[in-house]
Amino acid sequence: MHSENPKIKQLFPLVTKSLTRGLTSLANGGGSYEASAIEIYAQEVFSRVFEIDNAFKNMSIAIECLKQKEYPGSSYSFSENHAFHIENFLLRLTGVVDRSYLLAGSTMLMENNKIEKLGGKRKVYKELEIFSPCSVEILKKMEGAIDHLRYPRNKVAHQAGFSSKNLSVLQAIENSDPESISVRKITDIMSYEKIKDVVIGESVEKYESVIPSMSSLVKELIESLSLVYDDLLKMHTTSQGNRMQ
Repeated sequence: MHSENPKIKQLFPLVTKSLTRGLTSLANGGGSYEASAIEIYAQEVFSRVFEIDNAFKNMSIAIECLKQKEYPGSSYSFSENHAFHIENFLLRLTGVVDRSYLLAGSTMLMENNKIEKLGGKRKVYKELEIFSPCSVEILKKMEGAIDHLRYPRNKVAHQAGFSSKNLSVLQAIENSDPESISVRKITDIMSYEKIKDVVIGESVEKYESVIPSMSSLVKELIESLSLVYDDLLKMHTTSQGNRMQ
């Protein structure tokens, strides 16, 4: 989990301090509470990383489901379940890239209403070219790592749904009379169960390996941005020390 990265974990005391103050206010009937600028910043950055972790978690769940040969208790066919989990994986995968841009934007203190709306990625990219060129290169690598999956992802995003040659064969078998001549011609060549094995193998091979490579790039991105976190925390510690004197 990237929220366990030491560079991010060092922000957590500020996050818990702010949240504790908020919960105390809520328990006492208050509707709002005050947080320092550094606490708000830490909470924003930590939330961005947590969102990235959540996307990875959901991608791993999707892969776990894609390895299943049966979906007991489901009223939907194997092919429908399988396509659903691929679609979920593809959307979560591009979500990692989108959230990585948001992390960079929040690190640079860019306003949420500017980076979260359409065109926000372009704004982040432009600022980051000056702020941290090495971070820009990492984001480029992320985009490149999923480039081969962009077409099926875009189809899913535009409501077309996922499809593949072998999955279509399964759908044809599932939606036809098992004793029909057309189905028997297919299953005489390869059984329905064997086609399922092929579909599962193709999906796992194509998608599972993307997770560790993307995770490694997220780690690189955090490291490339971490000088900001280090410097801000040093300034905060120094100012706290001066106040105590």
